[in-house]
Amino acid sequence: MYGQSSSLGWQSSMNLSPPGFQFLPINYQALFLSQINTMSFISCAQTCHSNENCRIFDYDDQSLLCRLFEGNIITMGSIVASSSAQSRVGSKIYYAEQFNNLGQSCSLCVGSRYMRCINNTCQCEIHTYFDGSICQSQKLLGDVCMNSTECRSDLNYTCLPRQQCGPPSIQVGTVVAGNANGSLGNALTTLHTPFALTIGIDNSIYICDFMNNRVLKFQEGSLTGSLVAGTGIAGAAINQLNGPTGIYVDTSFNIYVADSYNYRIMFWKKNSSYGVQVAGIGSFGNTLSSFGIVGGMFVDSQKNIYLCDTYNNRIMRFSPNITNATIVGGTGVAGSSIQQLNTPFSLYFDEVNSYLYVADTNNHRIQRYHVGVSINGTTVAGGNGQGSGSNQLNTPFGLCVSTTNNDIYIADTGNNRVQRWSFGATYGVTIVGNGSLIRNDSTSVQGSMDIRLSINGSNLFISEVTRNRIWRFQLI
Repeated sequence: MYGQSSSLGWQSSMNLSPPGFQFLPINYQALFLSQINTMSFISCAQTCHSNENCRIFDYDDQSLLCRLFEGNIITMGSIVASSSAQSRVGSKIYYAEQFNNLGQSCSLCVGSRYMRCINNTCQCEIHTYFDGSICQSQKLLGDVCMNSTECRSDLNYTCLPRQQCGPPSIQVGTVVAGNANGSLGNALTTLHTPFALTIGIDNSIYICDFMNNRVLKFQEGSLTGSLVAGTGIAGAAINQLNGPTGIYVDTSFNIYVADSYNYRIMFWKKNSSYGVQVAGIGSFGNTLSSFGIVGGMFVDSQKNIYLCDTYNNRIMRFSPNITNATIVGGTGVAGSSIQQLNTPFSLYFDEVNSYLYVADTNNHRIQRYHVGVSINGTTVAGGNGQGSGSNQLNTPFGLCVSTTNNDIYIADTGNNRVQRWSFGATYGVTIVGNGSLIRNDSTSVQGSMDIRLSINGSNLFISEVTRNRIWRFQLI
């Protein structure tokens, strides 16, 4: 379909949907322009054609309602079934030659519906940017960007360091546990070296308070924790812990704790005052029944326990009621081959796909193992030498993986940043830290970090180990 035209600068070519559909924008307020009552679909199309900002329209022949929208129909909404059998959607098609005069004298774009005169030159219309070919619709919250001209500045969106459009305020973190100033303590409102954390299905935060030899639980919205494991005094009794370094909470709120200096894994039922030893022998070792310091831990739905035997350079899996573990990653000897690990400090198990992700800390990479298929690891992030480049890592400490899109979030400790590597990407983008973050104390994250995603993936929690506090950052 073509609108009325006498020149290329005013011509409109349109894609039309079959009858029975309407447009559903992802952000109605941001994309809606206007609506009128008109007698026909053709009249509605002509109305959109006459509006330089209109790129999408739909018409309901029952109500005679014509709605006009700006935006990109492919990325900013959906064509969905309508209650009206003859309702249709139209969207304009744009061609590079329509923008040949971009940046030229305004005399060359007089009468054009694709450009406007700004500072004596032909420029893109409002809420659009030049993508190298056409004036494309500016992007909305969470859309991928490379520079701020791509984002809707009228909505206060800029291109954030994480290469997504959003408001600058989204970069500001909130302290959700521990003292905001980083001071340590042993009260229920303070922490001392929070080595690890995990998130319950109710979004409560469970923290291994390492130097206080305890596990604290913080309900969502509360800065006062409750003691759920340990006594606060180091010991080897069944109600004590000595340097907890890893934690997992199941859907019944039972917790598994890596009690590192007791060289055991303890299982604490919900509301119990003591734990039960479910793995380890109580002393350091490197046999199939023993281990050293545990850097990270995960428990699957079958109650198999996966742990990083950090200084033995291996990943162990303990099945329920079985004393000896199975080695699912690493050889026990530090190295950089596909079979080896070097001081692995964290892991995440994708049970659906049987993929085990490991922070191979001193090899500066993230390895993925297909459990039950191969003991050879595949590098999925880093692996390009120690460094601060976007394709490099420096002593990665913690990691977690999104259950919705398989993005990997990495605590890149040596670079004081958290990186996000999209599935299949060859480089990461900085989500937190590296001098690009505005924080409540105007500093960036430092030192060892553990990280976890909220249950719905909308927030990232960071345990800033050396500053004795837990941060929450919004994701988009």
